[in-house]
Amino acid sequence: MTIINCTIPFGVIRDISNYSKIINEILKFEISFNILKFSTDSNGANILLDVPEDKIKSITESLKENNVIVNTKGRVIVLDNCIDCGACISLCPTEALHFNDEFKLEFAYEKCIGCLLCLDSCPRSAIEEM
Repeated sequence: MTIINCTIPFGVIRDISNYSKIINEILKFEISFNILKFSTDSNGANILLDVPEDKIKSITESLKENNVIVNTKGRVIVLDNCIDCGACISLCPTEALHFNDEFKLEFAYEKCIGCLLCLDSCPRSAIEEM
C-alpha cells in the first residue's frame, strides 16, 4: 500500500454528492483502500489515502481529472531546536522521521508524503511546513 496526500478544494465540493463522486472514482479500480486522515482547512478537505502501490498512477490521474490536488512529497523541515525526543516518530506513517544509531532524529525527505501529522506533536515546534 502507498499513501496519497490530496486536497479537495472547497470550490469542487458543493455537497455530499461531490464527495461520493470522488470516492466512486477510486472505487472504479475495484480496490480496497483506507482513509487515514480527513480534515479541513482554508484550502479545502485534506485526505490521506492508503491505496495499492500498483494503482497509484491511475488513481492519482483520476483524482487530478476531478480537480483534486495531489500534494507533493517532502513538505516539512526539522529545525535546529529539535531535542531528539521522538514525539513525531510515532505519528509518521512512512518512517520519514526516525532515530539513527546514536538516537538522533533523522528525516528522510524521499519518504515524506507531506501528511503534516508530525507538526503538532513537536513540543519545541522544531518541525515546520516548507
